[in-house]
Amino acid sequence: MSYYIETGYDSLTKYGEELCGDKVEVVRNNDSVIIVLADGLGSGVKANILATLTSKIIGTMLNEGADIDDCVETIANTLPVCRERGIAYSTFTILKICNSGEAYLAEFDNPEVMFIRKGKPVSLEKTVRTVKDKKISESRFTVAPEDMLILFSDGVVHAGVGRLLNLGWQYENVQEYIQNAMRSSLTSLALSRQLVSACDSLYLQRPGDDTTVAAARVLKPVEVRVLV
Repeated sequence: MSYYIETGYDSLTKYGEELCGDKVEVVRNNDSVIIVLADGLGSGVKANILATLTSKIIGTMLNEGADIDDCVETIANTLPVCRERGIAYSTFTILKICNSGEAYLAEFDNPEVMFIRKGKPVSLEKTVRTVKDKKISESRFTVAPEDMLILFSDGVVHAGVGRLLNLGWQYENVQEYIQNAMRSSLTSLALSRQLVSACDSLYLQRPGDDTTVAAARVLKPVEVRVLV
């Protein structure tokens, strides 16, 4: 069976900044969809440049058939180095879902992706390996209709720090919120916007960090006929 992968994402920009330091790149081809969420070091213009380069490079290279090792090496050799900190750094999450249902997930220093099936979280088997001094967590699995995968930057789990919540919005609390939200049928875009809106409320409309959510939902294709 061939599936259609519905995607959607939304972001909050750190209070006082003009540009968001997170970036989502969605690349579609005939066989799959690739989602890359990158979080640049710091915030503002520098972070935006780092995240944009990272997401664009990874999305384009994977779409052309490159593997994760080539992507990480290219990023390491391409990203501009921050003068203040002496490093070029962007975290990233990569999700590739084929129309056949086969999926690949790679994570580097971003919060763990949530995989929801039939309204409940599913744990993925992961292997960790080092690529160019970066520890990459990888998973290969198979998706089913109505499965939802949610990617997000650390601005989500930091929401409310120093304001409404001493330790921020913990991962388990975010997971519970998503489970409750999915009791009604939400599109990927609607879920992303709802989660980002909840973070904005916890930040009291003054986000202390760039905050991004991207979601992918697996659907059975529906035939539509249009008469013009």
